[in-house]
Amino acid sequence: MGFKATPAVAISMLALATMRAHADATIDTIDRYVTFSGFGTLGVVHSDYGEADFIANVIQPRGVGFSRWSAAPDSDLGGQAKFTFTDALSGVIQVLSRDDSNGEFKPSVEWANLQYQITSDLKVRVGRMILPTYQYSDTQNVGYSLPWVRIPIEIAYTDAGLHSDGLDVLYRVKTGSVTQNLQLQWGRTQVDLPGVEYTSTPAAVVVFSDTLQYSDASLRLVYQNYSSSGLPRVRLQVSGAGLTYDPGAWFVMADSNYSQDKYFGDLFAWYVSGGVRLGRFAPYAIYSTTHAQSVGTSGLKSLGNDHTVTAGVRWDFAKNFDTKLQLQQVIVDSLDDPATFADVRPGARVGDKAHILSLTLDFVF
Repeated sequence: MGFKATPAVAISMLALATMRAHADATIDTIDRYVTFSGFGTLGVVHSDYGEADFIANVIQPRGVGFSRWSAAPDSDLGGQAKFTFTDALSGVIQVLSRDDSNGEFKPSVEWANLQYQITSDLKVRVGRMILPTYQYSDTQNVGYSLPWVRIPIEIAYTDAGLHSDGLDVLYRVKTGSVTQNLQLQWGRTQVDLPGVEYTSTPAAVVVFSDTLQYSDASLRLVYQNYSSSGLPRVRLQVSGAGLTYDPGAWFVMADSNYSQDKYFGDLFAWYVSGGVRLGRFAPYAIYSTTHAQSVGTSGLKSLGNDHTVTAGVRWDFAKNFDTKLQLQQVIVDSLDDPATFADVRPGARVGDKAHILSLTLDFVF
């Protein structure tokens, strides 16, 4: 028996086809104006040192101690939406969930800004932007973008500011074979450190950075100035310089920060790293350190002092996936809040050595 299309069935089929066409058109429209992406890291860390907790970020109140494994230091999950309104106007929102100053994995907004491309070399952003404090600042939470498990914490210890809410101007200058990327940023920032209440007072921040690119080499210079009327008053200046040479088969890089603060004193932090790429494997090494240059009104004579020797390997085993294995030896040079540790116990001694083993799985989508 053949199928007979009654008027009701025909109308229903026409309506269904129309709805599907509208749905396809809506999806095409969304794809044209909005793109979604994400990233994450699943990590575990072990420490053999029982007199303090190893942390991966200066804002973390807890870490991993003797005979303990923890996923808190490195694990995170982030999502990003990019909006394209016109050829010149776009926007971005990025939400990140990772261990914060309260020891929780609550989502927070890391990026939220509108960008207007005035010319091919000049653009302006308004909203929330990551501060360009050191190399990999923009992608510091995207483990897949890093050659190591994490940015050396010593370089991040000198400046705990993460992002600013305000205005950002970026200008590209080409002079022969040299390209300069200039950045000027004004805004307000807030640092939320565990147990330090005054950092909840927003600080005004002005940033200038210049990145010079020549072939496979780049030089990065940055200056940041913070001021706040909180108690105690914040008057912090951070100057930084970094150098990278990456011809592809291998890489070498170095970065440094010098911070000046009346309350905490002056701190100098730096690291140097190198690695080779052997197919899907990339072994690497890092030396990093923080050293107090002067004493501030806090009275902490050797704030943050420690140094670390690191060796590891990255394996890109599949598209958009990598796994890293990293071993660190951290030497405690101070009991006044060493950069790599939190919750320092009475049994800790200057010269103590901690061995940290980290394993991570990074992915982007």
